[in-house]
Amino acid sequence: MEIFVFVLLFIVLAAFLFPRGELTEAILNGKENLNLGLSRVYIESLLKIKKDPKLIMVLIKNDIKSGNVKEAEELLQELEKMKNSPISKEELFKLKLTILEEKYAIASPNNKEMIKKQIKSNLRYLVATNFNPKTIKKIYNEALKFGFTDIAYLAADKLANIDKNPINWHERALNLAVTLKNYDEAFKHLNFLISHSRGKTKIKFLQKAFNISVAIGDYDRGYFYGEQLLKSKNFSRKDVNTLINMALAVKDYNSAFKYAYEAFKRTGEKYYFKKAIQIALWAGKKELVKHLITKYGLHYLNDPDMTLFLLKTSMALNDRNLSQQLADQAVKIYGGKR
Repeated sequence: MEIFVFVLLFIVLAAFLFPRGELTEAILNGKENLNLGLSRVYIESLLKIKKDPKLIMVLIKNDIKSGNVKEAEELLQELEKMKNSPISKEELFKLKLTILEEKYAIASPNNKEMIKKQIKSNLRYLVATNFNPKTIKKIYNEALKFGFTDIAYLAADKLANIDKNPINWHERALNLAVTLKNYDEAFKHLNFLISHSRGKTKIKFLQKAFNISVAIGDYDRGYFYGEQLLKSKNFSRKDVNTLINMALAVKDYNSAFKYAYEAFKRTGEKYYFKKAIQIALWAGKKELVKHLITKYGLHYLNDPDMTLFLLKTSMALNDRNLSQQLADQAVKIYGGKR
């Protein structure tokens, strides 16, 4: 009886102090400074008169904060059954996600996997239907927390198109796509990053695109990115050798020679000059070899190893005149030395 009188007195006072539903508005706006238990009594009394979805949401949120997960879940189920509710499907999924995460935290090891699947399903729906960057970032972080790489990718991919800092999200989406072995998506992000970057950053992405192409055996893409690396002058011997070997694997001597010769022209390194001559010899292009030696080879005769290489090459061509010319020059430089 005392409890009944107390509750009745509270409701009467509330109606007196907050006429015309002002207390209800205060509760819905989260501005009330009332005791949580008393405000709950008031809300439950109102719900007996009329089922207000917004008030039910307040109870659900209070139950979640208080750790009353079971009560929150029951109220959510009631809310989901209500027709013509002003509560959006997205808001319901967000509430459900919060409840599921609370359940996961306290669940036994046997139940965790089942709850985890439900969480993933909710995240998938939210990332597919949401276009609010702030919300999608939360989904991204939640997905990573639970190890849902595919959901995290969907979030990063969407943020790459709507966030104010797309470069950051394209790079994150790229790394997730590679982890998922979804290489078409990975190259989509790589192409964006390459076209929107400059200097060393651009070279970094070009190198990554080239390395991934080679690693997965996509030689068409490998040639594309490798040739861009050659043009940029930011390549290594390993890069050039990889391009050459890719071409030689399919007996494409023209491309193999082009890569070696391009690298030589850009760097002037003897290593690439020798490579170009070797490839031309393998391709049986004797006139091209002779042209390379007469145009560039004579400049390398101060190097004993290069002199021997050029002499052996001219003899392999069976070109007596070229061999004699090289030998005469070598005698002038080295005299009687072996």
